[in-house]
Amino acid sequence: MSTVRLDDRTAEAKKDAADDMRKALTEAAIHLEGEIAARIPVKTGHLRASISHIAPLGRSNGEKKAEMLEGAAGKNEAYVGTNVEYAPYVEFGTKYQKPQPYMRTGFAAARKTLEMIIRRRMKRNG
Repeated sequence: MSTVRLDDRTAEAKKDAADDMRKALTEAAIHLEGEIAARIPVKTGHLRASISHIAPLGRSNGEKKAEMLEGAAGKNEAYVGTNVEYAPYVEFGTKYQKPQPYMRTGFAAARKTLEMIIRRRMKRNG
């Protein structure tokens, strides 16, 4: 007579999935930060240098840069942005200046790669 043994590994699977999600969000945030920064029109370089990320596994490198975006990301959150006061005026324009979108165009350019990062990281054993 053979015996069958069942082990409940639900808790381990949940932990692994949560770890994979944190890794995926962090990798995606780093990629998106680069795509956005590459599209910023440069006059002084201040706005481009201020683009940073906060993700479950950390922030942008460098103390000064990490201070540019305040807050903390939750377990399933990541943020990419800036706290530079004039950033929205560059993105959306004013009555004196044409819009020069960098956030929207950066996200649009990165979208497929971000989806691929999440899919790849969330796939088990692959």
